[in-house]
Amino acid sequence: MSNIKTKIKEIIFILLFIISSIYVLFIKSELYESYSNIVIKNLNTKTASFGSFSFLLPSSSNTQDVYIIQTYLSSFDELNKLNKKFHLKEHYSSSKVDILDRLKPWSTKEDFLKLYLKRLEYIYDDKTGIIKIGFLHTNPKTAYEIVKELINDANNQLNYYNKLIAKKQLKFIKEEVEKNKKALEESIKKLEEFQNKHILLDPTQTAAAEFTLLSNLKAALIEKEAKLNELSQYMNPKSFEIIRLKSEIKNLKATISKIKKALANPKNKALNVYIFEFERLKGLVELNKDLYKQSLIQLEQLKAEINKNSKILLEITKPVIPQGYKYPEKLKDIITIGLVLFLLYGIISLIQAIIKEHLD
Repeated sequence: MSNIKTKIKEIIFILLFIISSIYVLFIKSELYESYSNIVIKNLNTKTASFGSFSFLLPSSSNTQDVYIIQTYLSSFDELNKLNKKFHLKEHYSSSKVDILDRLKPWSTKEDFLKLYLKRLEYIYDDKTGIIKIGFLHTNPKTAYEIVKELINDANNQLNYYNKLIAKKQLKFIKEEVEKNKKALEESIKKLEEFQNKHILLDPTQTAAAEFTLLSNLKAALIEKEAKLNELSQYMNPKSFEIIRLKSEIKNLKATISKIKKALANPKNKALNVYIFEFERLKGLVELNKDLYKQSLIQLEQLKAEINKNSKILLEITKPVIPQGYKYPEKLKDIITIGLVLFLLYGIISLIQAIIKEHLD
């Protein structure tokens, strides 16, 4: 009786091994892998000198980008996009996929994502900064096309957030440009009103001219007074020449006094008051002009930023169409199944022997 049970047990394990081997050899889907090795390249940073490969080394700023790409490629968004183009759900539900991996009619979208993630390969080497992006499919050409699509989508997503931020900044800068433009126009208008009201194109130039005239008049006054002193030593004070010089000196002093009052008089609005007001308005125009100019420069820079990629995925090795399947590793799997069944058979036999010995 014991021998019969042992024979049945052996037959069962042999059948399990045969069935498992048949499944691995003839039923299990043969999956072809296409992959590419890439690094993230930041276009906004200066690279090393020509001939250096230091730009391939990872930087701390790339770590977040690496996980942004991984998160996106593992998401429903990317799966839905690939599904529309390559009909993955239809493929995973077909007979091209073995029964154990195949999606069932009752499978959920989470099951679909889980199967997709089993086919997706994403490996990041933090020492070299190299990312391996691969995909497994029963069709080698489809695996190749999907890897190309994954790299393209990852590249677009990498720059999506930068462009999104740039667009928000663009809206703000446009508002600043309009505000600065309006402020500049208003300051120019106030300056024009000041010039028209006081009939002064530039009071600083007027003041400079009057200072020059005042200097000339003072020089002439000194000259006349010196001449008067000289003539007074030997001429009659009532002589025509002395009287004429005194009249000229008096007129010069009156003119000098008038010009001084025009330039600075605390009782009236003198030219110096106009100069201060003019300089204030002129300075305001220059300030608003600089602000407007800077905002225009920032606007153009942001426009350029939106229209370009600040980061790219540099392909170290390009994906190729595989010629041989990668999974299953049939010989290895059969040996593994044989070893597992052998160990299981030994454990069961040992348990049975212990139980029989205990009963006896």
